[in-house]
Amino acid sequence: VERLIRNADKMRPGFSDLGFKIIDSITGIVPVIVGDVEKALVFWRKLYDRGVFVNAFIPPGVPPTMSMMRTSYMATHEDVHLERILEVFEEVGAELGMIGRGETASQEASAE
Repeated sequence: VERLIRNADKMRPGFSDLGFKIIDSITGIVPVIVGDVEKALVFWRKLYDRGVFVNAFIPPGVPPTMSMMRTSYMATHEDVHLERILEVFEEVGAELGMIGRGETASQEASAE
């Protein structure tokens, strides 16, 4: 369990540092907010085509502007796997013009 949490804890700042909005938690799941449905589906497919497997959450499972990539981690993931995930997210995020300020969704909500 410790390694699982360590892996997820590595990914949270990794996504934020790249400029993605995440939902912060203390689990092995790190949701990355994409926004609208169309962008989420395109983003998901580009990740998939590059060998990164995530679940796309879209309405009605999430609010209309909160489509997300639900990334999840295992204790068996090694640093090389995690680094590759971040590389691919950075590539696709840049291609789609998605990389922004790097705030978490909880930070944004508390600022409003």
